[in-house]
Amino acid sequence: MFNLASMNVKDEYLFQHAVDVAVLSGIVGIAKGYNRNQLTELGVGALLCDIEMTTVADDLWKREGSLTLEQKDLIQKHTIEGFEILRKQHDISLLSAHCALQHHERFDGSGYPRGLRGKEIHEYAQIAAIADVYCALTSARAYLFANGNQWFDVNLIKIFCNHIAVFPVAATVLLNTGQVGVVSSVNPDASHRPFVRIVKESNGEPPAAAYEIDLRKQMNLTIVKEL
Repeated sequence: MFNLASMNVKDEYLFQHAVDVAVLSGIVGIAKGYNRNQLTELGVGALLCDIEMTTVADDLWKREGSLTLEQKDLIQKHTIEGFEILRKQHDISLLSAHCALQHHERFDGSGYPRGLRGKEIHEYAQIAAIADVYCALTSARAYLFANGNQWFDVNLIKIFCNHIAVFPVAATVLLNTGQVGVVSSVNPDASHRPFVRIVKESNGEPPAAAYEIDLRKQMNLTIVKEL
């Protein structure tokens, strides 16, 4: 695949992130009933949407905390420059290239590089964006954290959450009650509210007897974070 090896040479995170985003995007595409050609376009676009990050200095894109305006501008340019690279490749669809250009656009117009809104953003790019943010959140890359619920198409979010386990089986999680549990199974229609086997009560002691909680039925309980 075009220039993909350079991601692995540059940084293992970039390579793994690209693969993860492509896989998750493909799952959403399958759930939406995309045909083979559409899945290929989506998969290639999602896989290569951050291809230009291979040219960004390590001390910039790995930087923890806030960025200066100049640093943000350098980071944001990777969308346009990545698009320019991909659109010149004869074996890559222009729609795939738009994943690079638009995967940091947001549904409410707060994204970059063009501040597009809603359906102005191609669906492939919207799907790649959701997968990109999900992967970034789970790998703790602070500068990509989402800060609101207006960034994405709600329908795509529902498809994503219904087909991808937000908290996979065997994950150790902290509940808002202070209890600690292990995800024992995933609710297929509410993957963000799985079955949790409690292993530590809020007082720090193990439960007197093993028991599970179905978070789909206990709406007052939420998972605070994965441990």
